[in-house]
Amino acid sequence: DYSNETLYKWTDESKRVIDAQSAYIVSDILSDDNARAGLAGYRATGMYIPGVKTATKTGTSDKGGYAKDIWMVSYSPALAMAVWLGNSDTTVLRNGNSLLPGSIIAKVMSYAHTDVYAQEGKWTSGDWIAQPSGIQRVGNDLYPSWWNKDQGQTNAKLKFDTLSKKKATSCTPDGAVIELDVKKYIDPITKKDAYISPDGYDATKDDDTHKCEDTKPTISLTVTPGADPDTYVFTATVSKGTFNVKTVTIQAGSTTLATFSAGTPFTYTGKMPTGATSATATVTDEGLYTATSGAVTVVSSSP
Repeated sequence: DYSNETLYKWTDESKRVIDAQSAYIVSDILSDDNARAGLAGYRATGMYIPGVKTATKTGTSDKGGYAKDIWMVSYSPALAMAVWLGNSDTTVLRNGNSLLPGSIIAKVMSYAHTDVYAQEGKWTSGDWIAQPSGIQRVGNDLYPSWWNKDQGQTNAKLKFDTLSKKKATSCTPDGAVIELDVKKYIDPITKKDAYISPDGYDATKDDDTHKCEDTKPTISLTVTPGADPDTYVFTATVSKGTFNVKTVTIQAGSTTLATFSAGTPFTYTGKMPTGATSATATVTDEGLYTATSGAVTVVSSSP
């Protein structure tokens, strides 16, 4: 006090309340100009300060759908600063967002570091928080030492639609279904089962290529004697469904006699394989719906 007597002396009785690795990773995220570029753009004012590495967090509170409070917090190993903008009577702001305090943050943090702290030897350009030992780097991302990419995950199988690359539904035809290995875990937000699927497949959405009201193709087969002994003319007649025809196959027993692409006559002339007594035709459309004709008994045309 004015008599130079000590009224109260502060003593450091602090204790750690968050793991050092976790704290460092949060600071690393908040200092990553690439990570925030999608929202704020590269080198956003206040978030990026030339020559001074800082971590930055913005925030907004709303009232009736309009911004009421906007703030920005910035910190380095040497200094922390927060700016709040709003009306003292709590009325909403006519315009502005959480990036608005950036110009104040940029000027003050730049001056404080380069013109004050640097001169006092309390800060040097490029200073940053020391990285705790044990932190893992996977690609461009940091993880704590105890993190395991498979923790909380179990192996599972999930059925997908090969056309939409999304989860198969009861309306997905069998010909379009593929069963793949996935990783299953519990979503921490929804508490529901979630899956990590192979590249190209989306386990968060259902097949929207196929619908239960889709019409499937139909096919019939006729077999008539050919011009030569023991030869036959196999003719498939197809009616398309919702999707266009992709292929037609004619079989006798376990032998494929011919496969046709759409736009060609579905007619084959030839002999029956040894031991085969009947033939069928199968159509597959672009939606991977299939249909097979009834079996047609083939009687030898030899005298």
